[in-house]
Amino acid sequence: MELFLGAISTISPLTLLPGNCSLCLQPIQPQNHCLCNLCISELPWLKTQCQRCATPLNHNKLCPDCQQNPPPYRRCIAAFEYQKGAIDKLILDIKTNPHSPEATQLSNLLSDVISLAYQDSAMPTIMIPVPLHWRKLLMRGFNQSTNIASSLSRKFNNTVILDNTCLRRASSSPQHLKSRSERLRGMRNAFRMRNNIDYEPDTKANRTNNPIRGKSVAIVDDVVTSGATAGSLASTLIKAGAKHVDIWCIARTGWHIMSD
Repeated sequence: MELFLGAISTISPLTLLPGNCSLCLQPIQPQNHCLCNLCISELPWLKTQCQRCATPLNHNKLCPDCQQNPPPYRRCIAAFEYQKGAIDKLILDIKTNPHSPEATQLSNLLSDVISLAYQDSAMPTIMIPVPLHWRKLLMRGFNQSTNIASSLSRKFNNTVILDNTCLRRASSSPQHLKSRSERLRGMRNAFRMRNNIDYEPDTKANRTNNPIRGKSVAIVDDVVTSGATAGSLASTLIKAGAKHVDIWCIARTGWHIMSD
């Protein structure tokens, strides 16, 4: 009897009871975390977008902005177009719940998109979650971008997370409350490298002081809106010696949502 009760106590409640979809509340398939296959298929998958910044378009070419003013990063890879509705609800859960199963579910779906994007090229070896200002981190208690990166790292064994190389200089009001031009102005010089990371040319003497020098880096975020945050952080990393910078995000906002 004691052995039987001991065995029962080690079984997770999730093993005994089937999970339900976060969106439609129907039972989910065993391989999924919180969404059923039907709801996954009906998410706003990003099918055609700008080849560089991933802005949703009706074709896979460069958008006018990237033609005229290319961003500092090499490419942005996103799984979904940010829209009001299902994806908006799921991302809100990621931002408010540090143990959100939605973070794992959407990160796993993003990992499939990332793998496909790099099937003919080398994948970045370093992931850097977009830093929160310390005040916001203290209030929220966690960084959702770090949670996404942690899930991705379980899929990409050769890519490591560097979560303490960059700092956010100042806290700002929520980006969604600003116009696109206000976001771009407000994010200039928004990040800096930690003081123990040097900017000097690569030499044998200082090579160990800069873990990103000469490396391909992926910035990880939940949503890219105007690209101001991603662009500012990418510029900081390139100045610090990164060879290439890519952006990995769950969702990308289209022009119909952003305002000028």
